[in-house]
Amino acid sequence: MTRTYKWLGGIGYILTFIPYVNFVSLILIAVAWIMMGRDTREKMFTALGILMIVFFAASISLVIIAFSFLWTLMPMTMPGFPMQPGGEIQPMMPGPFIWGILIAAVILLVLSIVTVIIDIIAHLRAGTIFDNKWFKIGGWLRVAVIVSLAIAIPLIIISLSSAGILGALGAIRPETMPFHVLLSFLWPVAIVVILSLLATIFSIIAFFTIPEEEAIEPKPQ
Repeated sequence: MTRTYKWLGGIGYILTFIPYVNFVSLILIAVAWIMMGRDTREKMFTALGILMIVFFAASISLVIIAFSFLWTLMPMTMPGFPMQPGGEIQPMMPGPFIWGILIAAVILLVLSIVTVIIDIIAHLRAGTIFDNKWFKIGGWLRVAVIVSLAIAIPLIIISLSSAGILGALGAIRPETMPFHVLLSFLWPVAIVVILSLLATIFSIIAFFTIPEEEAIEPKPQ
């Protein structure tokens, strides 16, 4: 029997590298994990797929709220826009939009953290269930991404602070300051990006190398 989710998942992870169509990749990946969960009866896979769909919906909601907020800040000169007596534009209260953006951002942050954790567990679990080393490598690379990100953030802050102090003391020439700051900022980020790319690549390989389910032969009478 054909496991359709192996192709959905592999194609979904490939689409993450393609601009303008990568927004649908999360849906394909989520459906693949849900189908894998139904096939293997592993609730962790199903939970990951559902979380990805919720994360996608929350991201869309945040974008809509943000654009709505920006729309209220634009000059409203169209006919029919509410006016005060005297022809003045009625002021808009952006407070609800700001609170909406903040709440959506917090929800999105919590969802992303939970999704990343479940994603790691699901990859390691899939590696065990399918006896697939690529899933395990992809899972451990995701752990490496988190660790490198946790190290990169303080390193960037320290590097930028040090560059600013040295520049103020005259230890760095003004013409070399941008390159120095850029270099100190980019190398930790480059490590995180490379590990993230490798994790995605191994996920692609892992899904495409999921073994086909063996057909169950009828027992002899």
